[in-house]
Amino acid sequence: MIPVHEVLLAACFLGATSLVSRLVAWLPGGALSPWLVWLQSLAVGLLVGDALLHVLPEALETGQPFDHVMLALAAGALALVVVESWVRRAPLVPMLDGTQRTPFARMNLAGDFVHHLVDGIIVAAAFLAGESAGIAVMLAIALHEVPRELSSASVLVAGGYPPRRAFALSVLMALGVPAGALLMHLVPLSPGRLALALAAASGTVLYVALADILPGIWARLAPNQRAAPVIGASAGLLVMWLAARMEQG
Repeated sequence: MIPVHEVLLAACFLGATSLVSRLVAWLPGGALSPWLVWLQSLAVGLLVGDALLHVLPEALETGQPFDHVMLALAAGALALVVVESWVRRAPLVPMLDGTQRTPFARMNLAGDFVHHLVDGIIVAAAFLAGESAGIAVMLAIALHEVPRELSSASVLVAGGYPPRRAFALSVLMALGVPAGALLMHLVPLSPGRLALALAAASGTVLYVALADILPGIWARLAPNQRAAPVIGASAGLLVMWLAARMEQG
């Protein structure tokens, strides 16, 4: 069973992180800008390490056939490909207040909610592998939420939303995190389904790390930060490896 209270607390923490990031995006000075690449790089290492060293081994230890587990992992990654394709191509609904919003800003809102929903599902699935795995995934996602939400807030304001309106919409979009966590709780999981859910979660975590966060690093990487992805991702992997060794001990 998923520890409901722990998962909901983790989901609310992630939602709160998103809201704080929106507020920070409007502060002057850009004090966080030099650190965004480092935060993203660390998140990549933490997520990849958690998927391969914590969640996936937990799925394999259930005794399910190896090929079934690997197929579920691939299906988890493919599911996010489908989600992202839908978000990028879905028709846009006109605003009810009649104001003009650029298409990229409205699409950003749709993508933001889906992204939060998937974050909630990933966190809930990670808690199935154990409390330490769930907390590690929560922290890794929180790290990558800061730069992602900084960029997202800028997109909304640049796309025609005033800051107060953008913040109100951010509150609604952040509800996708606990919604995704509750969805995982409401779906009954037998031991076999649990193994497949863990494997699929590993696939989604790998997709988020390598197809979502990593491209964002390359896009904002400054010439004097070329070592940041290697150092940050290596540090994240080392942390997850040490955590795995401690759990085995």
